[in-house]
Amino acid sequence: MRCITKEMLEKREQANSVYNLILHAPKPDFTELDKECAELKEWITEEHKKDRQIMMEALKSNGRL
Repeated sequence: MRCITKEMLEKREQANSVYNLILHAPKPDFTELDKECAELKEWITEEHKKDRQIMMEALKSNGRL
């Protein structure tokens, strides 16, 4: 386990410090990713409906339903 030391805190406050860059970096914009995820979810839902329909037709044709 790491102990936070005075030196670590001083390094974190320096403008060119990696810690400072990570802490103060702007949050990424996920709007495009969210849009693509929604499209994929919609597509998968439709594909599952098609698959279920095909399976139901196969069961009906075999006399299992």
